[in-house]
Amino acid sequence: MYPVTYMIIFVLGSAGHSLSICVFFSQWRKQRSFTPVNLLMVNLLLSDLMLVCSLPLRITYYLLDNWPFGDVACRLIFYVFYLNLYSSVYFLVALNILRYLALVWPYLYMRIQTTFIAGILCAVIWLLMALASSPLLFSKKGKLEGSPRCLDLSTESVKSLLYINNVSLLSGFVLPLLVIIFCSIFVVKSLLTPSPALGRTRPCRKKACALVIISLGIFLVCFLPYHVVRTIFLIAEEHLRMNGNEGLCNYIWVVRKTAVITHCLCTTNSCLDPVLFFFVGENFRSFSEQFLRRRKTINERTLRQEELQVLQN
Repeated sequence: MYPVTYMIIFVLGSAGHSLSICVFFSQWRKQRSFTPVNLLMVNLLLSDLMLVCSLPLRITYYLLDNWPFGDVACRLIFYVFYLNLYSSVYFLVALNILRYLALVWPYLYMRIQTTFIAGILCAVIWLLMALASSPLLFSKKGKLEGSPRCLDLSTESVKSLLYINNVSLLSGFVLPLLVIIFCSIFVVKSLLTPSPALGRTRPCRKKACALVIISLGIFLVCFLPYHVVRTIFLIAEEHLRMNGNEGLCNYIWVVRKTAVITHCLCTTNSCLDPVLFFFVGENFRSFSEQFLRRRKTINERTLRQEELQVLQN
């Protein structure tokens, strides 16, 4: 299941993020700066690209059934996955907080919505997530029948990984989910409550609704099943390590298969974020439509020129 899923995610993620890079580069070339929202999205894009670029190594490993890239690359693959996972979580949280402030506290939002503050926020998120994921750089790897392994769970590291999981479950999923739900409730309440127009200080209602729906969708589809099953999986593996598998074979088999499915679902977040860019990114949708319209006009013009050449000949 892993190679097929990773190939699909790699193709979709490469295509979506290539378009995103074109849009953001075009905006940078025109304005020589990013808005706070777009700066957060650029960092989310960089986080996704790290994971997407690492997928060919994972595909190779599962197809060859051994790891030919060395110990350092193996540790980096683990590190990149969790760095992407939790940096994506916190960039989504930051975007939801900004949209909440824009709707509920517009004057405060106008004072803090500077590129400088957004840049500091992005740097803090990267630094904290890099430090929080650093223990994975020192996790133990094993061998099976002489073949180097990389992405398989090491029995000796189950206990330490269970401790890391408990901490990351609270700080990397439960707390961010509560913040997003809190922001979403007040954003929806603000959108449903009639209020005088705020001119330029009031963001687009469609963008606010899209951010709420897409963010909650990513959390509920990609992150929630993964964190729940990962916790159950590590507890089961620790019980297996301590007490053996007597009477638990079917349960362990189901948990391991479910863990594979939820891991794949979690990885899909890297190709779903371009949907967020399209609906929420400032000027992103209009640029995409103009780009596609321009390509269509160029193709039609080229076709007419070719027809003219045929007629002239």
